[in-house]
Amino acid sequence: LFYRVAQTKVRSESLETGGGQIEVTVGGNVVTGSPSDVFTFNVSGNAVNVQRTTGGSTTDLGTAPQATVKWAGNRDSGTAGGPATALNVIGPNGSFSTPGHRYRFGKLDVVAATNSTGTRLNVVNQVRMHDEYLYGIAEVSSSWPEAAMQAQVIAARSYALAKYNAGEKKACNCHIDDGDGPFNDQVFVGWAKATAPKGDRWVAAVNSTFGSETTGIAATYNGAPISAFYSSSSGGITNTTKDVWGGALPYSVNVDDHWALLPDNPNASWTVNVPQATMASAFGVPGVWKVEVAERLPSGSVRTLAGTLQDGSTRTITGEVMRSKLGLKSTYVNAINGQAVPGAPIAVPATPVPTVPVPTETVAPVQVASASITMKIGPTLKPKAGSSLKFRGRVIPATAGLTVQRQMKVDGAWQVKATTTTKKTGRFSFTIKKAVPAGAQYEYRVVVLKDGAEIAASTSGLVKIRK
Repeated sequence: LFYRVAQTKVRSESLETGGGQIEVTVGGNVVTGSPSDVFTFNVSGNAVNVQRTTGGSTTDLGTAPQATVKWAGNRDSGTAGGPATALNVIGPNGSFSTPGHRYRFGKLDVVAATNSTGTRLNVVNQVRMHDEYLYGIAEVSSSWPEAAMQAQVIAARSYALAKYNAGEKKACNCHIDDGDGPFNDQVFVGWAKATAPKGDRWVAAVNSTFGSETTGIAATYNGAPISAFYSSSSGGITNTTKDVWGGALPYSVNVDDHWALLPDNPNASWTVNVPQATMASAFGVPGVWKVEVAERLPSGSVRTLAGTLQDGSTRTITGEVMRSKLGLKSTYVNAINGQAVPGAPIAVPATPVPTVPVPTETVAPVQVASASITMKIGPTLKPKAGSSLKFRGRVIPATAGLTVQRQMKVDGAWQVKATTTTKKTGRFSFTIKKAVPAGAQYEYRVVVLKDGAEIAASTSGLVKIRK
């Protein structure tokens, strides 16, 4: 809920008569309170200090590496008995009186997290994945048709389960980031979603796809939940993860979605006026005389945008850089300066027509062997400036001679920094002799190719350089 803050405060709020009890544990000290108590969590050395304020009087409850908060009406309320209760959680500059930031389910962990910049607090809501977490997801309107909301629930659950299976992220002490931390996974607003207008319809959509504490309807591939990426509009044909981020997933393919181009979709067509200075800045040059789509992806979205300079030379940027630098909703470009550009998806009439043919290469891709790849960076993810860094891993099934690339994310795009091949055991390694400069942060991954085709990519890893 909060990432690396200096302070957080909580208080309970009764949702039913007799509710409002709260339990706070710090070290061996377990304290029960009521809505009249405000609990404050501050950084103290490399730990978290907890204080309770009641009627203007403040009491120190102790200091520990982590503090836990439970409240009444939950599956595990600890010593906080009674009816339904919400927990109001605010950051250093927050106010209990403002809407939002209230959480009905689970428990709260306040963790003292130390890195090269010092110690700060990570605030994590532990909830059951199949229903309690999803009640707070605010990615779509609760007025949507029932089936559409159910589809969104399944996508959100699948995405969350895939993140959970990938393991806890040390930076935030969490599996999933609510959108305010470093990972920006899914928008989680807690109790505000269920209590908003028509929020009961969203809760019903979650419940209709819920099986038990450990089961729920999810999209899977080879028995495992998929990273079900989604967006409000596709531009007519979906992009693959490989085309957007560079990491190929076997279940991520181009799919026809001509319904996204129907006139009643407000995102089917839109126009952005880009000042000349902004366009020049996007290309990193003093001025640009003309821009044009140089290359498109199979979906029709922009792979590269070309800019012509005054001297006739050209510069190119990727579609993702274009979208980010120019503040666009997507990388689909149909016209520039009012002139249609070739290769753009074509809008369809209001009456749905048969499926728009998808480019042949996206329907029948070249078949290549699949594989999995591991990556370990060390000896630490926080090396000192000037020290060496080693990447080790293995491709499974073990195959000799496969190409392995070490890639680093630059301006939102993956760039190849080094290449090697696998040994008979499928193992590989890279060495960076000097990690510089101090204070820098890098995101790395490794990708394996067979006959020039990508067959696997590792999850990414963050490396922070310390003094």
